[in-house]
Amino acid sequence: MDRFLQELQQIDPIWSYMVLFISAFIENIFPPIPGDTVTLIGAFLTGKGILNFWGVYISTTLGSVTGFMGLYAVAYWLEESWIEKHRPRWLKATKIDKVEVWFNKYGYWVILMNRFLSGVRSVISLVAGLSKLRTFRVFLLSLFSCALWNGIIIYMGAALGRNWKEILAFLEIYNRIIIIAIIIILTGYFAYRRWKSRRVGQKNAL
Repeated sequence: MDRFLQELQQIDPIWSYMVLFISAFIENIFPPIPGDTVTLIGAFLTGKGILNFWGVYISTTLGSVTGFMGLYAVAYWLEESWIEKHRPRWLKATKIDKVEVWFNKYGYWVILMNRFLSGVRSVISLVAGLSKLRTFRVFLLSLFSCALWNGIIIYMGAALGRNWKEILAFLEIYNRIIIIAIIIILTGYFAYRRWKSRRVGQKNAL
């Protein structure tokens, strides 16, 4: 490992940042690419002083947002029938149906959550485009989601980066905790709105 790190120090960091950008970009289009793992490696190298924190953070966040918005744009301008006909094998119709249900129930909140929902990020981008959601709002929410998620990964990797496999295992647990917390918050929010609308309706009926 020490020899590997010494060799990396001889390479111009710009190439490392380009690899991080490309991996984050491709992960949104082709989910089998382990984009988060590559980001963790970048964070590990940040902790070792080989890469700069902000260089890793900006390159991965820009890559994630660009990939998400690129797929959104494709879906926005193409017909759903064309995408259904040409969709790759990894893009299951059941996943598309599931994400459509989420959008019908939670709306733009799904985009805010997208980076914490590994395995369906590209599907969320596609459905957002097919649904013709507002581009600027989609961009802002995806940027915030990517910035928050990448910031967590890179900070943890830089601080604890001696064993990035342990961090990856922790992130799987963290992912589940965040998703459960978001679901609880959203459920409470919509329950409150429903209760409030019923109360207003009862007052109007009097």
